[in-house]
Amino acid sequence: MIHLTLDRDKRPSITDYMAGAVLAYGIVYFWIELKTFYNPPWALAYVMYYLAGLVPSYLICKRTGAAELPVAFRSTMISWALAVVSLWAFTEGNTPSFFGLLLVMFILGGMTSAYLTLRRRLKPNKQADAEPGKDNTLNQL
Repeated sequence: MIHLTLDRDKRPSITDYMAGAVLAYGIVYFWIELKTFYNPPWALAYVMYYLAGLVPSYLICKRTGAAELPVAFRSTMISWALAVVSLWAFTEGNTPSFFGLLLVMFILGGMTSAYLTLRRRLKPNKQADAEPGKDNTLNQL
C-alpha cells in the first residue's frame, strides 16, 4: 500500500535537518583535511561534494512518508547553509565560485536522494510477502 500523503508523525524535525547538515559538513571537511595531507585527483572533489548532498538527504528522506522532493531540497539547502557558514568561519581562501559549485553538487545529491527514496518506496516489497518472523535475524536464534 502506498501512502501519498505526508503523515504528521513522519515529518522530519529540525533536529533531523540539523543532523543531516552536520553530516554533510563532516563529509566536506573530511575532504578538505584529506586534501591537505594527500594529493588526490581534483575530480574526486566533485564526488565528495555530491556525496555530501546525497547521504544526509537520503537518510532524512527515508524517514518521510511522502514529499521526498521538498524534504530533499530543504535538507540540501540547510546543509549547504551550514557548510558555507562553517567553511567561511573556519577556513581561508574560499571563493564565491567554490560555494556555488558546492551548492550545485549538494542540490544534485539531494535530488538524487529524493529519486532513490521514491523509487525504493514505490518498488513492490518482496519481503512483505514472506512469513512474519522470517525477515528478522533475531528470531532465528
